[in-house]
Amino acid sequence: MPIYEKLMGNPFVDAGVTGICEWLGQNVQPEQITTDDLELVINDIAPMIQTKAGWANLHSIFPNSVLTNPAFSKRDRVELLKVELKEYMDTISELNDAGNCMGCGRRDANTYLSKTHVPLTGSGTLRNFFPAFADGAEYCTACTLAIQLSPLVFLATAGKFLTLHSNSAKALRSWARICITDIRNQQLQQDITGCFNPGYKNPRNGIFYMTRQMLQYQEMRTDEDISMQIYCWTNYNQGPELEMFYMPAAVFKFLRHAYQSPFDKAWQDIVQTGYGRINWDKVETEDDYKNRINRVYENLLQDISILVYFIDRRHRKTRANWELLALYLKEVRTMEQTRLEKIKQVGDLIAECIQESGSVRRLTRLEGANSYEACRTVLLYIIRDRIRQGKQNPLFSLDDYVEYLFPESQDFTATPFKETRDLLLFRVYERLHNWLQDQGYVDSDDDDTSDTDNESVNE
Repeated sequence: MPIYEKLMGNPFVDAGVTGICEWLGQNVQPEQITTDDLELVINDIAPMIQTKAGWANLHSIFPNSVLTNPAFSKRDRVELLKVELKEYMDTISELNDAGNCMGCGRRDANTYLSKTHVPLTGSGTLRNFFPAFADGAEYCTACTLAIQLSPLVFLATAGKFLTLHSNSAKALRSWARICITDIRNQQLQQDITGCFNPGYKNPRNGIFYMTRQMLQYQEMRTDEDISMQIYCWTNYNQGPELEMFYMPAAVFKFLRHAYQSPFDKAWQDIVQTGYGRINWDKVETEDDYKNRINRVYENLLQDISILVYFIDRRHRKTRANWELLALYLKEVRTMEQTRLEKIKQVGDLIAECIQESGSVRRLTRLEGANSYEACRTVLLYIIRDRIRQGKQNPLFSLDDYVEYLFPESQDFTATPFKETRDLLLFRVYERLHNWLQDQGYVDSDDDDTSDTDNESVNE
């Protein structure tokens, strides 16, 4: 039986296992890990993660361990760590179908652990932290060893750590590869600084940095439904903390497309808008803004629409094409293709009507329609304009109006008029921006630093 398998189920165990695999080589799978492999990793890692060499953030991961407890300051900490880890390795039992280990559930536990060895577990001296007032949390030594090596794949962020867990082994391996590459570079440069730290103090922005980096690998460009649970935590003695974030498979799938050509430039423009009022002409590096709150990221994590960020209403233009917008609406907002096509069709007819009239009066009224009644009234005026222009086909049918333009909301108390209004504006801007510019109907101010272009930030 193997020592480990893919996705053992515990975030710290899975982090450690993927870190071990990536340290051994990109083609090594968890089922292939042997005790000789574990001894090799221990001998490589133990000298490098001693706090004296620069891995000071271990105090917030394993407080009171042999590497952080002042009681061991006059002893050979590296040798103590090697002895401890090899004791775990020497007592690994076979992987079974079931067991009471809190890490894998596949072996019976043979050790009791506290927060010194398992982050956020609790004090070993206070039994009320543990089930049935046990002496600690019950783990098998295979999982215990993996947890001790899990810092290899943590992202450090402002005194805390981001730990990735996923339903996909591919996602875990892709992230592990990024972290291990950084740590090996530290080793080569003889400048050991600890867990991978790209400088993100805002954990939410750090999550999207993680996603962007993971998507550079070929194995992430599949149709697999990949969701991610990200833990932001510290195990520091004076104040352990935990915050959890969830990225649904739909959001990850959308980002997998958005970060790729031909959408990447447009998507970055949308993301930059989420940072709020920034004078981009004065920005020198990403460090100037990357830790500011980003409403696009916040909304994606909170299942709030980001439609408003696709539109630049000040300059009457779009920040992306209809294809990227439709991809977002279908994947993340679960909008039906039929509704999208109908709104697009109506938007095209409105754009045609406005251009033929030579006036932006209707567009201005649509932009200012801040109620369902106002939006409906604008559409009635456009219908009248089309009749005057001699158009034979209606702007939309009654069924289109009820089913696609203004369907009832989930609680049946209102219609999502802002969503429909903004989609119509998007299509009109996409079709008419050049004409609007040529006719002098576009604000010539190039300063685009506004947080949003209208009041519908959280619709």
